[in-house]
Amino acid sequence: MKTDIKRTALNVSTYCNLKCKHCLAFIPYYKDPKHMSYQEAKNILDIYFKVVDSVEHFTVTGGEPLLNVALYDILQEVYKYQHQIIDSVDFVTNGTLEIPENILDLFEMNHNNSKVIISNYGENLSTKTNLIKTALEKRNIKYRISQFSGDSLYFDGWIDFTDHSLKWDTEEKRDKNAQGCLHRTGKYFLINGGGELHCCSRSFWRMKNGIIPKVYGEYVPLTDNTISIEEKRKYLLEMYNKKSSISCAYCVGLRNDIERQYPAQQLEREQ
Repeated sequence: MKTDIKRTALNVSTYCNLKCKHCLAFIPYYKDPKHMSYQEAKNILDIYFKVVDSVEHFTVTGGEPLLNVALYDILQEVYKYQHQIIDSVDFVTNGTLEIPENILDLFEMNHNNSKVIISNYGENLSTKTNLIKTALEKRNIKYRISQFSGDSLYFDGWIDFTDHSLKWDTEEKRDKNAQGCLHRTGKYFLINGGGELHCCSRSFWRMKNGIIPKVYGEYVPLTDNTISIEEKRKYLLEMYNKKSSISCAYCVGLRNDIERQYPAQQLEREQ
């Protein structure tokens, strides 16, 4: 059976120069932040694109990916798989750092299927947003600004996912809630620095911290060489076709009917 996936994000860094309290990927709460090396990324991408026949959107994200000095080489490696990326290679940045010229060159060279997504947290945090926008427009590189400040808030704020207590005590209840989750219904997947493919950042975080068990079919161990490509494809399809995951039982879900928090509230630096 073919494995045609909608969206996958590659997390190339768990470092960030912001400390957003309600970060969807829990970046400020990492005790062991790391940058993905080029060799790690090369290995992960090689296996991922053997497991996956095609992906509509492949996103390079973090943390803040521009903090990773290997970013240019990693992006070059991603573009080697353009024939399997149907729509676009998306790059997400928080508007705090200008994009280096060599990376802009790469986006321009691959302009037909590249898109930069700038998360704008306002002029006090995302201080380089306008400079980035100008540089992208000069080169005709596609971009989108996700506005997280002012009167027009993207999705009207963020959700607080920091409570990992059990929310749904039956599979039927968790399935029902998950069918309103934008990540579950949108078929978003995440590859973390350890080379594991997860259904979302919350699922990865809960496995990492022992809140839920690590079970094949709830994640795919891409870089585990003791497991065949065909087995990994089977686990991926199992993940893809589930109405909900174990993690969903501990989650309110990325739903439009959940109470929102003001975006990008900053933790104190010592936290």
